Amino acid sequence: VWCVVGNSFSLQKEHDTAIRFFKRAIDIDPSFTYAYTLCGHEFVENEKFHKAIPMFEQALSIDSRHYNAWWGLGNIYHRQEEHENAKQHFEKALKINKNNSVLRCSLGMVLETLNNPLIALEHFDRAAGGEPPSGLAYFCKARVLMGLERYE
Repeated sequence: VWCVVGNSFSLQKEHDTAIRFFKRAIDIDPSFTYAYTLCGHEFVENEKFHKAIPMFEQALSIDSRHYNAWWGLGNIYHRQEEHENAKQHFEKALKINKNNSVLRCSLGMVLETLNNPLIALEHFDRAAGGEPPSGLAYFCKARVLMGLERYE
């Protein structure tokens, strides 16, 4: 229940209130992995990365296969321009959830930044046809193809 209410506040962009509800869920059940992850995402929305990282790490200490927490850490490192670190975290998330288009697109964007356009293109191709289908993947794919001067 606490996470449902927290998600409602999150959707209304009331991130501090959402954090309070997610923390309440954690207080009630300290082993509730998803509450830590949701709280971490809210801290990211407030650009409080130093508070988000421990939330994602705690989620992973409970369940190392929680791909959403791996993605959350990768997202932070990507935003902080620690691209190699971001790549490693996105790859871990993808090992767990291979067909997720958001994960694949995130990894593709990091690979593009790391000057690996052909490998990035492979990920964008797969993301475009993944679950859920990704419009962002089509945009990123077009950007890479234009950079490679492949006007197909």
